[in-house]
Amino acid sequence: MGSRLFEDDSDENAEAGSPLNGDVGGDDLGLSAAIQGIEIFHDGRYRAFTQDVECMWRWEIHRDEDIVQVGCSLSESSSREAVAHVISFYQRRDLRETGQERPQS
Repeated sequence: MGSRLFEDDSDENAEAGSPLNGDVGGDDLGLSAAIQGIEIFHDGRYRAFTQDVECMWRWEIHRDEDIVQVGCSLSESSSREAVAHVISFYQRRDLRETGQERPQS
């Protein structure tokens, strides 16, 4: 009769196609039927999706079809802003790793 709020629900997240277990195959990049995301970013290797889950907006960033970051925001516009900041970090890191970043003066 205890609350399930803090219990481990890992079996519920293990279903096939769930973005929570890292399965991102197919055209929908793993967004299951239960998670109908809105694509808010698509540039090169990166795509981002957000979804209204009533009390917040859940967002996911995918790089080469792999989930690299998941987060939440209070509104769709704040999720777009958060995604832009995170993707900016990843893109700068990609440039640094390939040696294409210009030195700062």
